[in-house]
Amino acid sequence: MKYVSAVFLTILLVSCDSNDEMFFHPEPLPLTEQDTAFVTVPGGTYITDENDTLSINGFRLGRYEVTNRLFHSLADDAGIGLPPDPAFPGMKNYLFDYPDYPVVNVSMNDAVAAAAEMGGRLPTSAEWEYAASLGISGDISGQYPWGPLNPDDAEYPANYLAGDEWETRGLDGYLWTAPVDSFPLTDAGFACQAGNVAEWTMSANSLLVPVCGGAWLSNSGSIMINSIKYLAPGDRTRHIGFRILLPGT
Repeated sequence: MKYVSAVFLTILLVSCDSNDEMFFHPEPLPLTEQDTAFVTVPGGTYITDENDTLSINGFRLGRYEVTNRLFHSLADDAGIGLPPDPAFPGMKNYLFDYPDYPVVNVSMNDAVAAAAEMGGRLPTSAEWEYAASLGISGDISGQYPWGPLNPDDAEYPANYLAGDEWETRGLDGYLWTAPVDSFPLTDAGFACQAGNVAEWTMSANSLLVPVCGGAWLSNSGSIMINSIKYLAPGDRTRHIGFRILLPGT
């Protein structure tokens, strides 16, 4: 009887969460090329919207946004809590069943910890914009990572609020997020620097953090290179992820 009671208690402890429902975390999947591909960004100068000229040291930036698979692996190693499910209709168990999609619902704090586990960090907003502007001629104001052409006229090269209307957002092929390699690479070699998920950057400001790139729910004006939003570092939303920066070689 004591043995049966002990087994029963163990089953209760491992099978029930706070909602008394079974909650199973599968082991992280092996990483793929999408998770380990980085683009070398040479050093140079960058002129900000405030007309300040910044000197940028060379670095390596993830070719792709951090996938569910990569975040799961890094979080498991770093002891970071996994993000809540974004509850996209028709995409149950987003983190586990959609490994090639960008992770969402991660705070900046969790993104920083995950990047550190890989030996990297988040880019600053200036580094992010500098990388996104490589190969773009002239003033980047009003331009996209592929150039000045409006995404509707460029045959939807990004996952965003296509047609600038909620009802037409599927014109780019996706209603919610898309796999991180779904759209053409920029001339600099990056995927989805416009749209899909907006990306946390690093900031010395403890209250507000720049978020770059726009997302699947952003209109065409909000996925331009220099379009930046600001959130608190602990915020989590289902349209924000991140990209990892590694030191230059």
